[in-house]
Amino acid sequence: MRVILLADSETERLDLVDMLKNIDYIQLIGDFIAEEDAWQMMERSPADILLVGAGSKDERYAFTQKISSHYPQAGIIMIEGELQEETMHNALFAGAKDVLIKPIDPEKLMNAIYRIHQLKERIGTAKQAAPQKKIRKSELGQVYTVFSTKGGVGKTFVSINLAATLAKDSQKRVVLVDLDLDFGNAALALNLYPKFTISDVIDDIRHVDSDLIESYLIPHESGIKLLPANSQPSLNEFINAEHIRIILEALRESFDYVIVDMPARFFETIMPALALADHLLVITTPEISSVRNIKSMLVTLKDLNFPQSKIRIVLNKADSRGDIKKNDVEATLNKKVDASIGFDYRRVLSSLNRGVPLVHEYPKNILSKNIDKMKIQFEQNEPLKA
Repeated sequence: MRVILLADSETERLDLVDMLKNIDYIQLIGDFIAEEDAWQMMERSPADILLVGAGSKDERYAFTQKISSHYPQAGIIMIEGELQEETMHNALFAGAKDVLIKPIDPEKLMNAIYRIHQLKERIGTAKQAAPQKKIRKSELGQVYTVFSTKGGVGKTFVSINLAATLAKDSQKRVVLVDLDLDFGNAALALNLYPKFTISDVIDDIRHVDSDLIESYLIPHESGIKLLPANSQPSLNEFINAEHIRIILEALRESFDYVIVDMPARFFETIMPALALADHLLVITTPEISSVRNIKSMLVTLKDLNFPQSKIRIVLNKADSRGDIKKNDVEATLNKKVDASIGFDYRRVLSSLNRGVPLVHEYPKNILSKNIDKMKIQFEQNEPLKA
């Protein structure tokens, strides 16, 4: 790995040069304090990795962004004086792939360089393996955001099966985004073992477009593609609302349908999935606690000025023998139920355990038929796109 060092001071330069000499798989091709010297070296002999001291922050971020724009293949590691959320965001949006905090630990430096090396290899492999996709330039894809502030109502079940139903049309491209960042299990429910997660996309967020993001998606035999949530919730602290907006906008440029499986709470990071939604599927079940929770949620959405015409109430686990009927739910919410799915615990559990969507595992089941009806109804009511 060819490395260029741009340090903040002569002392820092000497210390880092000494550390880098002990890493046998890199070649230090230049070590500087002046930005102009580092830029000239990149022009003469582009490096694989740049170690960049934060310096006078605004100027150094601008320099990092310049390098990232002209040499997108270079992995940039920024060296910051302190760990702050704003610092991390500024560094990542300037084009950095990683951030190290002073004083630099030699092992952390070595690991950061190695992670970037692995990332470059993974992206290269994924791009080679990714099939040619159909670019949809005439209109943007529809975003179906599946949401509830009550856990256990079946958001992931609805998301997966709606996506799989839409994907039955071989002419349509469908992607499922697991945005339950802390506890997402869409990959598990589809029996997929992620090679990439949303954090890998964030690592390359400066260059994300509809072409690059395709290489991070995992295909499923049902015809859908999945962008999984992180396997390590600690990685989520580096994800913000702007990242999510960029990802969703890139996906709807090339997919007919973008299905977003949401977490069970409101917070800033996931708000773009609400703002970009063409349909907001609000999931409830025929239980007092669930219906009351959804009633409060609808008040919050109104306070947020969310367009009421986009809200679709979906009654999951509906049971005609239960105490709470569809009419009761509508009366409590003062809003009609747009779709009822039904209840079949044994088959739902079987499909999730086997990683096969219910609509494929049991296509003649009443739940599968109801999901198909829901899909048809929503398609017929889709707002026109410019």
